[in-house]
Amino acid sequence: MASPANIIASRPPLSPEFKRDVDNLPSHYNSYTSDQYDRLIKTYGTHYIHKVFLGGQLRRITAARTCLSTLNKFNSHEVHACLSKGFSVGLGKEKLYSVEQSCMKVLQNQDYTTRYGAGLHQHHTEVIGGNDWSGDFALNVDDSVGFRNWLNSLKNLPDTVSYSLLALYELMPTEAKKEGVKTALNAYLFDNIALSLEKNPTCQDLDNLDTKCCPIKHKRGVLVVNKIQAWDLSGDTWGTSDSYVVLKIDSVRGRTKMIESNDPTWTGDYLLGTVNTESLLEVQIWDEDPSYDDLLVSCQKDLWAGSNTFRCPSSGGRFALHYTLICDPHLTGEKCERYKPSP
Repeated sequence: MASPANIIASRPPLSPEFKRDVDNLPSHYNSYTSDQYDRLIKTYGTHYIHKVFLGGQLRRITAARTCLSTLNKFNSHEVHACLSKGFSVGLGKEKLYSVEQSCMKVLQNQDYTTRYGAGLHQHHTEVIGGNDWSGDFALNVDDSVGFRNWLNSLKNLPDTVSYSLLALYELMPTEAKKEGVKTALNAYLFDNIALSLEKNPTCQDLDNLDTKCCPIKHKRGVLVVNKIQAWDLSGDTWGTSDSYVVLKIDSVRGRTKMIESNDPTWTGDYLLGTVNTESLLEVQIWDEDPSYDDLLVSCQKDLWAGSNTFRCPSSGGRFALHYTLICDPHLTGEKCERYKPSP
């Protein structure tokens, strides 16, 4: 969308102020003159504009919510491909029927898994040149009228789309000063450059997280049973109960140690791992006997996020169980059913 470049003269006329500062620059760069060379760079910069391209530019930067996309069964490559199709549809380059049905959730920007209101992605649009078109357009219908009008306006209303630069030392009048400014530029850039190293995320060791630390499914959390306190267990007619607890949820099964008491308390954290928050936690208290064990109390309970307690009475005794259910990263709600964006 750019017209031919306007080229600035290879030896452009220098402003009086710049020419004066260059003339006053010491002829050679060394430890004694480096401050003056640095001052020139800090005043006028490291480069100057050599070539200008006029025309127009539309840039739409879209940020997809990676973990929310994962919960909706899209990986980053699929989201990118769907958005690219949507751009072509919105700008009138392709017809909607050419878009795969699986992409429609992305183009409609709807989270059908956790009902997160802000959608799967958001965008920022920049328009250079032309009329005052905002650059916004739909992705799931032909919304190209504004785009075509903007294109037609570029002939009369072009703007700077891009430019090329040359280093400041190219304007120096002598080879010695050119080499001096080149050395000063290298030192300046070395001192001011900021290196940003991309780090791979470090995830907790959870079954429900992918390599990008995103939850694969919603309604998932880590379950820890903190304490089980029982009363009035009636395991043995002539003595105390030799009782233990069995915990069951999904395919996970845990068992406590045996305590010889009719009113035992089991403390310590029993980690049951990642569970489906819609599953019921089954708790059984058994009496251990030489021949066969007797089931004293059994019940199933719903789970809720946070620290909670439930009670279960029966003819064989009663108990209270304290547990903690922590939603997996990026999940929140009573059942870990809602998406929670990172800060």
